[in-house]
Formats: sequence, C-alpha cells, structure tokens
Amino acid sequence: MKKIVFIISIALSIFACDNDTKKADSQSTTDSLALQQKEPIRLSDEELISKLLRIKNNSLKGPDSVYYRGVIKRPSDSSFTALNLYGKTKQENKLKEFKQTAILRDQKTVTSDIQGSVFRIDKVKNEVYKIYTYESDQDRFVAYDIDFDKQPVRIKRSLQTGNYYYDLLPKKEFTFEIDHLQKYFNTIKDQRITDNPLLDSLSGGALVYKGQELLRIGQNLNIDTYYYVFNESVLEKLIVQNTKGLGDQITLSGQINHPEKNVTISSIFKDDQSFQQTELAERLTKNSKHLVSYTIDSVIKTYQYNKAFEFTLKSIDSFQRYENYPQYYRSLIDSTFYTYSKDFVMNNEKLLWRYSVRYTRATNTNPNPIAVSISDRELIRFADSSVVFQAPLAPIKKPTAITQLSQHEFNPRDFDINFDGYNDLSFPEGYDLNRNATHSAYIYDPQLKTYLKNDALTGPSLAPYILIDKDHKLAIYTAKIGADDYSVRIVSMLPDGGGIAYRETYWTTHENNKISVNYQKTVSNAVVEQASDVAKDQQWSTTDFKNQFLSWVSNQIGKGK
Repeated sequence: MKKIVFIISIALSIFACDNDTKKADSQSTTDSLALQQKEPIRLSDEELISKLLRIKNNSLKGPDSVYYRGVIKRPSDSSFTALNLYGKTKQENKLKEFKQTAILRDQKTVTSDIQGSVFRIDKVKNEVYKIYTYESDQDRFVAYDIDFDKQPVRIKRSLQTGNYYYDLLPKKEFTFEIDHLQKYFNTIKDQRITDNPLLDSLSGGALVYKGQELLRIGQNLNIDTYYYVFNESVLEKLIVQNTKGLGDQITLSGQINHPEKNVTISSIFKDDQSFQQTELAERLTKNSKHLVSYTIDSVIKTYQYNKAFEFTLKSIDSFQRYENYPQYYRSLIDSTFYTYSKDFVMNNEKLLWRYSVRYTRATNTNPNPIAVSISDRELIRFADSSVVFQAPLAPIKKPTAITQLSQHEFNPRDFDINFDGYNDLSFPEGYDLNRNATHSAYIYDPQLKTYLKNDALTGPSLAPYILIDKDHKLAIYTAKIGADDYSVRIVSMLPDGGGIAYRETYWTTHENNKISVNYQKTVSNAVVEQASDVAKDQQWSTTDFKNQFLSWVSNQIGKGK
C-alpha cells in the first residue's frame, strides 16, 4: 500500500512539473527564473518566493534536502530584491539547516548562490550596493559589493565597513515596563549577581540582577543588560564586555523615585551611529481643590556610538511641559466659591490673590474645559486672609479657565512708578478715544498698607504696560493720536515719591507730506516751555515711522529737547 501511495505521489509531481513546462512553452521568451513569457509578469512577493523555491528544489539531486522558506529583503530604494532561502538537509540521520541568498533585478535572477542570509543592505553609490550576510554554519559575517553597472553584474567579497551590529540587535527600543517591582525581582532571585566584585563596585550599593543578552558576537564583544535595584528605583544598564575588559555603561531604561519627583528613562538605537536617551522627570506642582497639575521636565541626550559600542555624548536638549487636571464639583453649580493663586512676597508681606468665581453655563453643560466668571479679585495676606486691596476687574468680562486662576504663579513686576522704594500695581483700564489701551496706576501706601489709585499717573501705552525709566525716574506714556501721528508723554517724579516734578510731551503732525515734531513742558499743569518742529534735521522712515519716532524721543531723554 505504501508503495502505491509513493508511486501516485511521484506521478502527481511529474504531472505538475509537466503542466508548468507546457505553460512556459506557450510563451516566447525565457528569463533566468526559467519562466517563459510574452510580456513581463509582475509577481507578488509570495509568488516570487514560491516560484524560486520550486525552481531551487527541482535542481536538488537527492531527496534528503529541501528549500522550505524564503524571506525578502530590499534596499531603501527597492532597486533589487535579496531573497533569503532557508533549507534543510539530512546528514548522518541528523537534520542540518543551510542558507543561501538569491539576488534578483526586475524579477530576474542575478545569482542564487550567495552563502548565508542577507541582513543589511547599504547603497554605496548609484547602482553599487554592499550587502552583509551571516553564514550560520561558519558563524561568520561576510560583506559583498554588487555593481549593477557592470555587465554581467559584478559580485565580489569586500571589507565590512558598516556597523552591522546595529542590524543584529534583537531589541532597539527600551522602555520601563515593570509594574510591580518587588514581585518582579522576588521571582528572579536566581538571576541576582553576588559574586562579581566589579559589578558590585559600579552599582553604588544597588542589588544587581541579570537582564538579557543583548548581543554576543563570538569571543570579541559581549553586550548584556543588567538591572540595578535600589529601594524603589530600578535602572536597566547596558554593559559592554570586550577583550580589554569592561567597556561603556549606558542606561537603557529605568525608574527613579524621589520624594519630590518621579523619573522615567527610555532609549532607542536610532541607527548604526545614533543612540538617544530620554529622561522624563514628573513632579506635582499644583494640588489645590480645583486644580491638580504636573510639570514634566524632558532631557534628551543624543550619543554617537561605534562598532565597539563606545558612546560619545553629542548633544543635550531640555524641554518642559505641563499637564493640568482641573476639578469640577456638581455641588458648586450656581454657587460662588473661592480659588487662590500661589503665595508670593511683595512689599515685605506674604500675599496671594483670592478670586470669587462661578462656573459658566457652558461649563455646567459640559465641564471640558472648566471655565468660570470672576466677580471679585482681592489681594489678601497669607497669614490671616485679611484683605489688602480689592483690584479692579478686566474692562471686558470674559470666561476664564480655572487653570489660569487656581494656584497660578503671580510674579510681581518690578513696577515702582513713583520711585519711593515700594512696589506699585497697574491694571488695564479700558481704551481712550483713539483706541489706545489705558492702564491705571495704584500706589502703595506704607502707612495704610494698601494700594490707592493715582489718576495723574493713569494713562495710555502702546506697550503692554506703562514704561518706567529707573535711571532718570520717569514714567513714559505712548499713544497713537491720529492716522499716522503719535505722542509720548514723559512724567518726571520728585525724589522719594514726593509727586510729579514736571511733564514733557512730544507729538507729531503731518501736513503736506511734511512731518513735524512738537514739544511742550508743563509744571503743575502750567505750560513753561513750548516749541514746534524740534526735529527739523531728522529723516523719517515712511515704513517704520512709529518705532523711529519712539526711538528718537528716547534719545532726547536726559539731554533736553
């Protein structure tokens, strides 16, 4: 019976081969894959592998060998195909694996007799490539140069110039993925290293555990990973051992727990020259009733490494970002509640801002984002919450994200407008008739320990705030007064906050394409000096007149008009 089944199998195989031959004979041309075809037929990768495996198996002389698998690898420009062929042969009643590589161009075989399997392809120049193969039976790596510009195509052994170890790394990206540290290391007690004085000396008191064998190339280079465990902190280290001893150490991944922050480390071998390590330090920066916020500091280190896995630091880049988690309470719907800034010191007192707020209607409908309307803004003392000053609200009331209020950092601007040594405050007040933003000035009264509005020092500014010149003790107000005209008012202060000494005003006029700058000085609202066209020799720019005029006025300060 077995003999009949064997005969039938042979007959079916002969019939299949004969059928393939008849199909090929019906075409008019023959290529190196033994496919006769009238027009080139583009085969899929699966069809290409199947066809070549069949041809290679048909060429085998004995029944004890077979090609059973093919894997395709191409260069980045896909200009040719390297097809790794895997086979098995029976020798002395034992199965032995063998590997060969076929090179195909336009789906025509250039060669199918390269020993080993291709794992890396580099383009050297146009039509010239270098391939790297691994011959497992010889345990060696071989490089070949392929020149498609030659006819026939030239293939020859060559020097191994690239860092092909990168292609052999079974793992190139490392992230920290251990969830339960104590449980994990309890289950791998047998991997703890206790008899290696060199590793112990480098660990800084941490327990050392074997990780994974990352790469082992003969007897020349061993690259292994180890875990350094100290309390709740774990570092996965890459340690290179070569013929000279212990080489570089580099942290691949890890987790470091500090009381004030948690640090996670990840890394990636980006290519055969670049290694990148990323360290993320996450710390809780805000933990109020209405807002929880984390600050994440990122440090990215880029290294260059060579074939011996020697690392050289090339650059360090730092970034910072914030993650906010505002809190929403349904119990506060239709209620007015407080939210507070962080505390700060101003005029020798520890203070903070207190905001009276309510959720907006849109927030109550969908609390994402959480916005509030402000009904009161008070400066209060940190010690007893007593009110120092009730600040004016913004001229135009708009919904405010609660993340901008709760636990926000207020850094008092160095704003002493009357130069008495105390920090004053300024707030946007509205707009004048020429649509200039006006800013109110509130002077600190050290006797009352509060801030009082000074209308004489309230005025417009083209800048985001009233400008101060500390050297000359001046407050400077800028404004647009016409289509193309501007003014600058300079207020000079008496010493030690004694009031206003005098005011100087420069303003421009346009008449018949002529620009004139006018000047006036007042003391106690009385004009004491006046002049027209005080910049006769100035050549004005037509494209940047505003900035040129403001710069010109700035140059007049300290030397008179």
